Amino acid sequence: MNILRGHTTSTIPLAHADLAAREPVWEALSELFLDTDTALSRCCRAEQLAMSPYSIAQLEIILVEEVYPVCKHNLCSVAGEWAGFNQEWLKTKILGRLSSAPRTFHVLNLDYLIVKAWAEWRATKKDVLALRNV
Repeated sequence: MNILRGHTTSTIPLAHADLAAREPVWEALSELFLDTDTALSRCCRAEQLAMSPYSIAQLEIILVEEVYPVCKHNLCSVAGEWAGFNQEWLKTKILGRLSSAPRTFHVLNLDYLIVKAWAEWRATKKDVLALRNV
């Protein structure tokens, strides 16, 4: 499954220079990787994302390049996090990864355990667009 089609990371401000806008987005997107029914928090997540300054394409870049790499393992854990990721942990992990890894576009081949998160992202994306009246 190809999540991003033709988007490049150069279309979005670097995370280190954009923390005030980025942190609430990280928090909202990280909910997709909780070991619980994430559809229950979709409305709040969509509202938070709709208030962000990022386009849907930019939100997908943040999801794939920043949140997914640090949160995906939670869905593979027998006793995964279900109440929410510690925000300081999330920030530290994302910024640490971005500092050490080159920011390059890549296509994701999603395994079975992660498909649920992407299905919920598609539903959330529709709600964000509706809230923005797009």
